[in-house]
Amino acid sequence: IMSGGGGGSGLRSYAALPVCVVEDHQDVLPFIYRAIGSKHLPASNISFVHLDSHPDLLIPVNMPADTVFDKEALFSELSIENWIMPAVYAGHISQVIWLHPPWAQQISEGKHDFLIGKDISTTTIRVTGTDHYFLSDGLYVPADQLENKKPLSLHVILINPTEALNNLEENDKAASAKRVKLSTDDTASTAPASSSVIPGDLDHSCSSGKNKGIQNTSTQNGTETLSEGSASCSSRNSECPIREVVEDVCQALQKGDACVLDIDLDFFSVKNPFKEMYTIFYTNYAKPCFSFGLLCRPYFCKYLHAQFVCM
Repeated sequence: IMSGGGGGSGLRSYAALPVCVVEDHQDVLPFIYRAIGSKHLPASNISFVHLDSHPDLLIPVNMPADTVFDKEALFSELSIENWIMPAVYAGHISQVIWLHPPWAQQISEGKHDFLIGKDISTTTIRVTGTDHYFLSDGLYVPADQLENKKPLSLHVILINPTEALNNLEENDKAASAKRVKLSTDDTASTAPASSSVIPGDLDHSCSSGKNKGIQNTSTQNGTETLSEGSASCSSRNSECPIREVVEDVCQALQKGDACVLDIDLDFFSVKNPFKEMYTIFYTNYAKPCFSFGLLCRPYFCKYLHAQFVCM
């Protein structure tokens, strides 16, 4: 949890950066609420940096929207896949930066701006986001069907942890080799600078962006876009170089008054239990039945089920 305290913000500062470790992911939220209550975090305009193989951006389907204003009732309704969006509807979080590994493709790359609010017909929380992730769970409604609307800016950025680590190791070796060369070559000062990014550059880039973000907190939520260079990286369906990822995140953080860093360890390694539960035949032929947007003919599904049971 990193607050934007100081500079007349009225927020308190931690003596040391707090780190909270939980088993079930939704158990993170009480710690965030506690920091808000103690004024270490603001009650609104929080940026949420989410490293995970799963977006966790679903919504408890039948939970009344007003439940978010009773925190104990809210905590009892949450699960590992739906604990972030209620905090968005409550007005605490204004943007989510989801950094995900290559095998996680639940939401399309890029920047998504949409509204979250209370469905006037069902009194439940719904969104105007049209990504398949929300449509497939029945969470979409038109904006005119929502009340108490809040804007959400969602940044989806694909990175490769293994590639990033390898690049840092290679750059570290290159920097070491360069230092050796400089110590033996009197004319090295006139040589062109290397285009490689060394670990120190990353730290400097992030700290500079963060400091600038804390100072500039007057921008309005959900109305700005990333710079052209930054957006081009997040919109590509490929791994961003680590430096561009850092720049993307730091630039996005400038729009918030404080930020929370959330890391799920399955960002680095995740297991697919269905590959062990089902046979190759079932996974190959049943997949089209459960793909959103593809109409499945009933007789095919019935035939597939019969074949699977007989195996």
